[in-house]
Amino acid sequence: MLALWATPRTVSTAFERMMIERGDHLVLDEPWSRAYYFGPERVSDRYGLTFPESTYAAVEAGVIGAGGGTPVFVKDMAYHAAPGITDDALASMTHTFLIRDPLAALTSLHRRWPDFTDDEAGYGAQRALFDRVIAVAGQVPVVIDSDALVADPERVVAAWCEHVGIEHRPASLRWSPGMRPEWQLWRDWYENAAASTGFAAPSGRGQVVDPPERVRSLLAACEQAVAPLRAHAVT
Repeated sequence: MLALWATPRTVSTAFERMMIERGDHLVLDEPWSRAYYFGPERVSDRYGLTFPESTYAAVEAGVIGAGGGTPVFVKDMAYHAAPGITDDALASMTHTFLIRDPLAALTSLHRRWPDFTDDEAGYGAQRALFDRVIAVAGQVPVVIDSDALVADPERVVAAWCEHVGIEHRPASLRWSPGMRPEWQLWRDWYENAAASTGFAAPSGRGQVVDPPERVRSLLAACEQAVAPLRAHAVT
């Protein structure tokens, strides 16, 4: 099982779309979001809808039991999973962490969710999960910087495939546009991914001049959290 742990606004859905295009993995889209936002143990009360069956234990069991012998790729936000994922689950996965410059990522998130919480910024939970994976696995997981990914997807994806031990399939770097059935729960967030045909920098990427105060207030902590991950990014 391959797991990709991201923060919001890091082209993680494009990475997931590439894995769908490969056709050799069962792809799971943000299963822990159901526990974090909608389950009986929900961490956030952002949404009123409740999925009574989506406890953290049930979500984890569903992920671990998925595939039926087919390789599995799961993409999720680290902050969704961190409150409830067990060390046993972490030990059963090969992990990748997808990072992005906090100034750009938080500014993009603020445009979509001006009221995002510190937890939803994602960097603290991503760092905590990164440290847990190292403790459980005894080695540093693979890290991808999304700026490098969109600048040179062929080279970065090839290096990633080598790191995680799967065949590189260059044809998977291009795909047909369209909304995927895997994306229905979060389809309003996936409009750009649905319109895409490959890895591309989001509009305005790298051009943040005057970030909102909400973003500025979090930058130092987020930079501190992501620094150790950045040091291990695939080159």
